[in-house]
Amino acid sequence: MRVLIAGAIAVAVTSGVQAQRRVPAQRADTTVPVTIALKAGAEDFTFTGKATCTHAPVASIYGLLAERWTVDQSEGGRGMTLALWHPQSGADLISLRLNGGGKPHSVSTIKVGTNGTVEGSGTITLAKQKAGGTFTINATTAAGTKISGTVTCDAFTPAFAEGGN
Repeated sequence: MRVLIAGAIAVAVTSGVQAQRRVPAQRADTTVPVTIALKAGAEDFTFTGKATCTHAPVASIYGLLAERWTVDQSEGGRGMTLALWHPQSGADLISLRLNGGGKPHSVSTIKVGTNGTVEGSGTITLAKQKAGGTFTINATTAAGTKISGTVTCDAFTPAFAEGGN
């Protein structure tokens, strides 16, 4: 009789555990209103809608500590990715990639020691406004295409740490 009761309890406990499956947590929507008004050569790259704008007060790129802001926007075959790294010492590092449906354009001044690759040149400055801010872009791709204009984020959400070296 004792064996039968122990077996029944084990089945009941196992059934209860299976019935309580946990659903993995999903990240909340972190998109914010964004306005993009850029020109790459003769091509206009404009967008008004939602995108991801993040800020990390302390981040690292190739071992260099820096404050970082990013903007990621994509819709259909169009998209823009921007990163501004502000090291505690030294010049800002920038990365900008545009795909407006035509030829993609990219600029990167990210070079730390022997890491990174410089493609083109330019600056991205940030004017902070309440919880968000406006990036002003003046850059030139390695192929000589000038990119200029602004990207405005209504707010910046905290950046999530990513693994890697």
